Amino acid sequence: MNLAIRASFLAILLVSCNTGDLDENPQPTAPLSDPDAPPEPTLQPAAPEVAVTAPKFIDGPSLKPSPALRQWLSDNKGRTIRLPLAIRMSGFDVGPAWIGMDGSEPLEDSIHVSLDQGALGVGLLERLSPLCDEPPSTCVVWLQGKWGATVSGGPSLEGIDLPGPPKEPFSVREVVGRVQSSDTATVKIAASNK
Repeated sequence: MNLAIRASFLAILLVSCNTGDLDENPQPTAPLSDPDAPPEPTLQPAAPEVAVTAPKFIDGPSLKPSPALRQWLSDNKGRTIRLPLAIRMSGFDVGPAWIGMDGSEPLEDSIHVSLDQGALGVGLLERLSPLCDEPPSTCVVWLQGKWGATVSGGPSLEGIDLPGPPKEPFSVREVVGRVQSSDTATVKIAASNK
């Protein structure tokens, strides 16, 4: 019985397709539109792209003596600078960092840095991994950013005895590349901003 129903249905389907009821040259019909609907938006051409030019960097103060560099950095908060930094890599996070041109242990008067990653979309560990040796290691790179914290007015750690040397915040904006032996031991300053 089930086969008979299927056969009947198939026969009806075949007959209805071959009846000639379909117009050989159908005319397109206008779509129905709602008279109260808002008009279709017209597409505007895209605005021309504005070229973004990277700032040019010039040599700034020498890394030594450390007290003079520390004063210069303090006086120039907010300027875009590039610093050569030695950073200990643990594999889980970026560790202690200090201003330096090589991976040797920091000197007693070295400027230790707290790397503020708040302005980065992708964390510093992920950005440094392709440039650095397998952890544990010390990676020496140029980082671009601003001296000071990304967001000011946050909680102060002043008066709290933290382990290790005191650290100055550096707001990292970009990883520039590895420090080369031919690089000059200076802070690089963006020539176009103050």
